[in-house]
Amino acid sequence: MKIFLVYPTITKTERYSSKLGSSGGSQIPLGILYLASFIREHGHEVRVVDGEIANLKASEVIRELEAFQGELVGISSTTVVFCRALELAKEIKRFHPDMPIVLGGSHVSSNAASALSHPEFDFGVIGEGEETLLELVSAMGGQTDPGNVAGLAYRNGNEIRMTRPRPFISQLDSIPFPAYDLVPDLKAYNPPPCNYKMLPVVNIITTRGCPNQCTFCDKSVFGSSFRARSAANIAEEIAMLHQQYGVKEIAFVDDTFTVGKNRVYELFDLLKKMRISLPWTCMTHVNSLDYDLINYMKDNGCWHVSLGIESGNEQILSTIRKRISLERVRKVVGWCSEAGIKTKGFFMVGHPGETVETIDQTINFALELPLDDVVATINTPIPGSPQYREAHLYGSLDQDDWSQFNCWRPVFVPHGLSKEILLEKHREFYRRFYMRPRIVARYLASFFSPGGLRRAWSLVRSAPFLFRKQQPTSPCTPNQA
Repeated sequence: MKIFLVYPTITKTERYSSKLGSSGGSQIPLGILYLASFIREHGHEVRVVDGEIANLKASEVIRELEAFQGELVGISSTTVVFCRALELAKEIKRFHPDMPIVLGGSHVSSNAASALSHPEFDFGVIGEGEETLLELVSAMGGQTDPGNVAGLAYRNGNEIRMTRPRPFISQLDSIPFPAYDLVPDLKAYNPPPCNYKMLPVVNIITTRGCPNQCTFCDKSVFGSSFRARSAANIAEEIAMLHQQYGVKEIAFVDDTFTVGKNRVYELFDLLKKMRISLPWTCMTHVNSLDYDLINYMKDNGCWHVSLGIESGNEQILSTIRKRISLERVRKVVGWCSEAGIKTKGFFMVGHPGETVETIDQTINFALELPLDDVVATINTPIPGSPQYREAHLYGSLDQDDWSQFNCWRPVFVPHGLSKEILLEKHREFYRRFYMRPRIVARYLASFFSPGGLRRAWSLVRSAPFLFRKQQPTSPCTPNQA
């Protein structure tokens, strides 16, 4: 069959609900590229369209579909982009009412009954998509019952049915590398302004499943069972990207790249033997870093690490089951600073049990640390997370508009706070962190490094977020859930 895979169009301003989106990066859609390579390996023809990076209207996506003569459409969607996925599905059905449309991604995996209540979606892939989509395509081609495909939600008349759960893929090395050749221009993708040294940068994911228990996290796609690709498999992908596509930097986007420290040592020892040396960044957890590993990472090209810190209050950290201590954060950020690795801290305001005082503690803690950057978001109980189920115990949750579930709008308001307080404290966090002379001087210096003009322009466009209130923006109509 001819399979048409698409990531819906959403602007950065819509995604971030403010001008702050102007400084956001553009992520390569690894999810649909993995799907494309997997089903292509089994004999099907695939076309991939990233509506977001190409800024395509629904009508333009349909023209791409018609030119390809696609026989099945797969749409990948998170919660925040669901309204755009639905808008696209409606347009496709308007012109091609018999076109089967499959919805995949985190939103349908955690919220299948709600997502498939819209008749434009014929099927929903629950969890990892590779094997499920392949079996569904085979079932449709052989005109057999899709009810026999594990990991699927589908409509039978007015009834939405769920098939048996699909086991997670245990051997990640068995999945072919993402279909990078289906991307028109890898250089169109880049991290946020100060998260890269050299372009082009490509994101790589080396693990699936997170062993941590943070209550704000949705694990409906990859689960809690931690699975990792081998060092040899990762090294082979990096070599291919460097040699075939001219990639000059790698961003490891695993939730916790350094789980399994021996794998990190093995990977970079292999790359050294292959005479491949590239700058790289990663996201990880403070409990999976130590002094020796940090210095090894620095010696082997790591220049930037992102750490989930979330709060500067120990009780809040306990409530969200972060399982870290403030003292451990101080040690790890200090070790990175000593080694010459730049650090970014991820924080949230508006946790369950949050008060103005605990938010101020978080801001002051971020200022105390030798961090180079922060990303402060507004806590958002995503469908599928423990917080989503427990939100009513700690405050009010507005579910009228899924597009507001972007971590930049206060859809959840803890008891004793208000949306206005959360929005103002959110801006205050950024103002107080980034308006310090040390940070301003570093950003000015970065404008004279490779990619400096792009950095400067994106930061100028995002500046209004710091200094004036932003009106909420939404691509959706209320109740498009």
